[in-house]
Amino acid sequence: MKKTTSLFALFALALTALYGCGTDTCSDVAHPDNKLAEIQKTVGNFKKGKTTHYVHSNGFEFDLTVAQDSFYTKKLRDFCVDGVEETRSVILSSTYPIINVEINFYGSEYTTPMMVRNSETSFYVELEERHILDEEDIATLDTITFNGVTYDSVLVVKNDDKSRLYFSKKKGILKLEISDDEYFTIKEGGDNE
Repeated sequence: MKKTTSLFALFALALTALYGCGTDTCSDVAHPDNKLAEIQKTVGNFKKGKTTHYVHSNGFEFDLTVAQDSFYTKKLRDFCVDGVEETRSVILSSTYPIINVEINFYGSEYTTPMMVRNSETSFYVELEERHILDEEDIATLDTITFNGVTYDSVLVVKNDDKSRLYFSKKKGILKLEISDDEYFTIKEGGDNE
């Protein structure tokens, strides 16, 4: 009787294992390593609580403060996938006028993507020039001057004919043109600097 029970238990275990796994098998498991590049971790000098002074096209001055600078790691576990995905989320905000700018960085094995978005528009940027996807919509300026300060190696990203982002890897957003008549520009040495 013991022998029959043991054989039955062994048979039940083998049957469960066979049907528990299903008939689908994965012959090649993908191991994506979508980690942030070093530039995505340090670009823009975004530290929580840091304030940058800007002047609006209507003449008033305001500050954008880093309200959030968060890093996230997600384990990718699914059928035929076993990997890692990292992201970084930065939120810049102003109490008056109410302006919120969200900057997201996405880990990738081959590119260095960044998405800059406010309520009016959004921009997709590849931070490293060798990965620029559409050269008609992005350029790198050797230098540009805003409010008496000259900045080097500035990315200029066009969203459409009316919106442009001027971005420095060291300083972050230098200028955001929302439309033909509305924009804001960095002003170093402002009230809070």
